[in-house]
Amino acid sequence: MRTRLLLVIACGAAVLAGCARKTPEVATVTPPPILVPPPAPKPKPPQGAAPNLTIPAATPDGGYATLNRGLSTDAALWHLRAALNVAALQCNIGDPAGVAAYNRLLKGHAARFAAAFKALETEYKRGGGDWQDRFDDAMTRVYNYFAQPPVREPFCARALPMLTQVADMPAGGLDAFAAPGIAALDQPFVDFYRAYDAYRAALSTWTAEQPPVLTVDPQILTTSSDVTAH
Repeated sequence: MRTRLLLVIACGAAVLAGCARKTPEVATVTPPPILVPPPAPKPKPPQGAAPNLTIPAATPDGGYATLNRGLSTDAALWHLRAALNVAALQCNIGDPAGVAAYNRLLKGHAARFAAAFKALETEYKRGGGDWQDRFDDAMTRVYNYFAQPPVREPFCARALPMLTQVADMPAGGLDAFAAPGIAALDQPFVDFYRAYDAYRAALSTWTAEQPPVLTVDPQILTTSSDVTAH
């Protein structure tokens, strides 16, 4: 009897031990990875320009208040001469054809250019004061305007063919050409200013989307008793 009881107990223990070894399986679900989009790159100025340029104001007609707007015929003619002078000196420097064409332009229209220059001087003299300095400064700004590095490539793409076109134009033909000609040469600059305004708007949006950065003044951190508890 005792032997049978021990056998039953042993069997029961074996059954319990077997049950203990059977751990219920729990299904595990791996959550999908959280995809964090990469941060948007900081906008860059167009055409390799500096990030802090001062550009002309936009106008209601979608243009920009450049120094080539609202010109008299004499001023448009002189601005055209200045623009083509810059093109001859800075566009495709290794090719002497540009300088040769510009020299033909000056020779063929010398009298008209001289008259335009005289008329511009008269306009500034009417303003009184130190008109010569104002006049010289204005002429320098015209040349510097057309020599802006960020716009050189698109400007040269228009100016060189135009230089070839007008170099052999008959005397007296420049007056009608001056206004549309200078407008065409001004367009690459207007396009650049528009792109620059778009860059500034994009930069403003990008800056607003950046997480705040906590900055601590080291002087306050080391001397204030509220922080150091001294």
